[in-house]
Amino acid sequence: MQFQELSELELRQICYFMEVVQSHNNFTEAAHRIGIKQPPLSKRIQALEQFLSHNQSNGVKLFDRSKRPVALTEAGQAFRDEIQQALIQLERAISIARQASQGEIGRLSIGMNNSIANTTLPEIVQAFVQRFPKVELELHEVTIQQEVAMLKNHQLDVIFQRSSSFEEVDPALSVQPILEEYFVVALPNHHPLAQKAKIPLSAIANEAILLPSLDVLPFYEKIITLCREAGFEPKINPTVTVTGVVTLLSLVAAGVGVSILPNHVQTLQREGVVYRALQNTMLNRRIAIAWRQEDSSVVLRQFLKVVREVMNLSLLDSW
Repeated sequence: MQFQELSELELRQICYFMEVVQSHNNFTEAAHRIGIKQPPLSKRIQALEQFLSHNQSNGVKLFDRSKRPVALTEAGQAFRDEIQQALIQLERAISIARQASQGEIGRLSIGMNNSIANTTLPEIVQAFVQRFPKVELELHEVTIQQEVAMLKNHQLDVIFQRSSSFEEVDPALSVQPILEEYFVVALPNHHPLAQKAKIPLSAIANEAILLPSLDVLPFYEKIITLCREAGFEPKINPTVTVTGVVTLLSLVAAGVGVSILPNHVQTLQREGVVYRALQNTMLNRRIAIAWRQEDSSVVLRQFLKVVREVMNLSLLDSW
């Protein structure tokens, strides 16, 4: 593309040409619509023709002025047809640039887990999609072991993390806690403890306890520690290896054991399972949203804004 040559062309000349065409080749009417006198309009069209005549032995004429009414020449008709498409593309480019500057178009890749998926993610996604319907959202379920690496490698743009503490923050990341979840006891609905509103940890000292795989979710080591602090060694069922919450709840419903899980599992409403609060036991976990500090994406900023509004959080400098 000859940018240097095209830089000598004025967009105004092209727009004036199209105004004349849309005025049925009537220069006087076109000048009135533009708001200028007819002679300056004619000079602009002549300047356009001179530009198009560059290195041409015969000058390019867009209008046959010898006819009455004035008519487009063959060159004028060809130019009109092509320039119409070019102007449509130019108008589209302007619109897209404006939308992109506001984060209204683009793509955002989100790393999620079941904690956020079973709580506020549906509301966040719904609010964002309603406000920015042209942004393409990619949603990926990722493990604790994957999420930070995928974020730093630009495979994800934003992630939802789970942790009891976010004090040790990677300097390359911005991390903002948004939610705190507590833990409940999941019991078969026919279990004697199901009659109680709250259950002390010591009440399950003789129960087979089902926990997610500690290799995948090391946070659950805290439950074992709390059991020991309560004066008993938990009877972790050695014959069960489960990572997925849905499978684990199915085993609870089957009477294989009881479990201690984050409160978001209650949204699953598994038949045959009841949930009871832990008594006198502080077991909480925080969920945070994290993104690369150097990421200047406007789409990301709009997503963070929606998260902040949905979670009813105050505006913080880190956001």
